[in-house]
Amino acid sequence: MRWIALGALFLLPACHGLPQDPEDTLENVRTARQFRVGLVAGTPDTLELRRLLGEIERQTGARPRIAGDGSEALLTELSQGKTDLVLGAFAKDSPWKTKVAFAPPLRSTGSGKHAIEVKAAMQNGENSWIILVERASRRVSQSARER
Repeated sequence: MRWIALGALFLLPACHGLPQDPEDTLENVRTARQFRVGLVAGTPDTLELRRLLGEIERQTGARPRIAGDGSEALLTELSQGKTDLVLGAFAKDSPWKTKVAFAPPLRSTGSGKHAIEVKAAMQNGENSWIILVERASRRVSQSARER
């Protein structure tokens, strides 16, 4: 039992700062006081999207810098770390789901193979940033359901 406690004591420093962002997305957002947002062309301007951006702004002290384009171009930029966040309407079964991290949907339409979800996408592996955006998305979608 003593060896287990001693081993845990040595492993504890390795856990410091988890979760981490290999490319420091969250830290860069807070330091630069801005985050780069790609808005997929044709995405409706919804209260949920505006509230999500506001929630992220409140938590980070950073303002969104928004640029629009097609989903493929924006998701490619996201996966290369050139954009911090992509907002848009995506197929629930998007082929990008293994290449980027999607937050919980803010709004959904349709069902089955035809389901479309308005949601945020983040670069895979940027865990602190992903957690922040996922929590903000859950708060926004929860408050929308309560109204």
